[in-house]
Amino acid sequence: MACTYKEHPDTKIAEIIVDGDVTEEEFDAIAPKLEAFIQAHGRIKILEVIKNFTGFDWTMIPKGIAFDFEHLKDFSHCAVVTDSGWIGPFTRAAAPFFSVQIRTFSLAQQDMAWQWLVSEEG
Repeated sequence: MACTYKEHPDTKIAEIIVDGDVTEEEFDAIAPKLEAFIQAHGRIKILEVIKNFTGFDWTMIPKGIAFDFEHLKDFSHCAVVTDSGWIGPFTRAAAPFFSVQIRTFSLAQQDMAWQWLVSEEG
């Protein structure tokens, strides 16, 4: 399993860790949990740690896009933690087009990403 999902209710942070290929089955397992977390806590924050991203199942693209657009206003902050060469620049380029506050961090800065999310009002 390439994706791990954790909830931190006391800080309203959902954590997704990616290490490998992301499959449609993993998306289908995580999405309902994330929706339930949003229902329980309102606007939440996301910590996405991408240790090793080797690709994804192309069949999940329509589901992923639909999920993102349906829940875009449900996220106040997103910290993307990765050393993957293209993900950080891509995230920073896309950030101005979303109402979510997005910051990128290196894997060595994962604690800093966590502190940023905890300290920000959402």
